[in-house]
Amino acid sequence: MTTLYKNARNALKNQGGQDAARDALLGALNREISNRQKAKIYYHAALLEESLNGVENKKAYLKQACDTAKFFNKLRDMYNQLRLCDSVDVLPDAKGKVHPRYQNRTRMQRLQHRKNIIGGGKFFLAKKDYASAYPFLDLYCTYKDEVQQVKKYKEQPDTLYPQAIVWATLAAFQTNNFAGTVKHVDNAIPYTDTITAAILQEYKVRAYGQLANDTAWLASLKQGVIKYPNHDWFFVQLSDWCYRQRRFDVERRLADRVIKQTGGKAIHYYAKSKSYLSEENYDACIASADTCIALENDFVDAWYNKGIAYLNKAVISQEVSSKDTKNPDYITDKMRTQEFYRQARPCMEMVRKLQPDKQERWASPLYRIYLNLNLGDEFNEIDRLLNPKS
Repeated sequence: MTTLYKNARNALKNQGGQDAARDALLGALNREISNRQKAKIYYHAALLEESLNGVENKKAYLKQACDTAKFFNKLRDMYNQLRLCDSVDVLPDAKGKVHPRYQNRTRMQRLQHRKNIIGGGKFFLAKKDYASAYPFLDLYCTYKDEVQQVKKYKEQPDTLYPQAIVWATLAAFQTNNFAGTVKHVDNAIPYTDTITAAILQEYKVRAYGQLANDTAWLASLKQGVIKYPNHDWFFVQLSDWCYRQRRFDVERRLADRVIKQTGGKAIHYYAKSKSYLSEENYDACIASADTCIALENDFVDAWYNKGIAYLNKAVISQEVSSKDTKNPDYITDKMRTQEFYRQARPCMEMVRKLQPDKQERWASPLYRIYLNLNLGDEFNEIDRLLNPKS
């Protein structure tokens, strides 16, 4: 081990051979050595990474060609070696006691290069290289509390942290680093305006979904609905979840709550119409669909729900109607049934108008409507669509 440290010191002194010295040191980790020795190895590896950063820094100072990416990446690697040093430096010895030797040194070394760490994040963000930017932003934010532990820095406000934590969250999400997203998002949100905060909350929900953490996904989704009722994405997702769980009453209470907060949007009344349709409460479905359509006339799914509700009412009416032409109720029953078909017609025709390519939604309903209303030309046209001649 003595030779390895001697080689490392020579590399630092001569500003050459740092890579080889570092690799040799890290290779010694495969041996049976104490935690104290491991901490020492990581610390010296960090010094070698810092030295490589210094080489590029000197080139820049002398206005020589330098590798800017390498300049920053060596600092990132230094931070990572310091982190590993800290992790073993606090492990108990054979007697179960903890004697950290490098804690103050690693902290001061990080603080010395703190601004260049966020500089690395900015450098890669400018190139839209979010995957490379994230580690710098993550390191800057992870070690933010160290500033408060050193008297020299304690009185200096960290004006860069608010930007860094937001950038870290965005960079993580942009690169599908969902663990990184949820690591920083809650700390980022307080530093943003309401619109950006809602977007970050959405990223949080999506990240938990990708991580298959259903409990956190649902909790953060509910939080989004409560905090950002005007960001419709949260309502749509939670409403769909309630629908899949067949918790239709919960879905409607959710809609009513958001309507009270926002004044009501078409999407809220559509959700109510959908839940009522699932419960076969057709009159309530139609009423909610009407409100939705009044707010947004081209809301195709509301037209569809309303049309299906009337169509189902017609089918039920047909089933319970008198089949005896001599029965006094026969004419009344038939007129009632046809009225339901007449009311269904403009709804399904509107669905066809708004979604002409989705024949599977409107063709069969219109076929039944035209058949029962004795609309020959319209029926024949739909019949040809459903049964094209080969």
